[in-house]
Amino acid sequence: MAKTGRQIIMERLYAAIRKATTADLQRAAMFLEWAFDVRKGCARQRTAARQAQSEAWKKKVDAPVRW
Repeated sequence: MAKTGRQIIMERLYAAIRKATTADLQRAAMFLEWAFDVRKGCARQRTAARQAQSEAWKKKVDAPVRW
């Protein structure tokens, strides 16, 4: 059976881990944590942009007159 892209990447990572020093592994782990935070931030930013766009029409509409 053909391997998925994720399986191929994991095999490459395992091979690199066997050759890496502790410092290399620490830097790689820190980079992966940083990349995860960046993706989360991007998702939050997209969510906020969608929310702002869905409510943008309210800026162009006059408020109703109340007595």
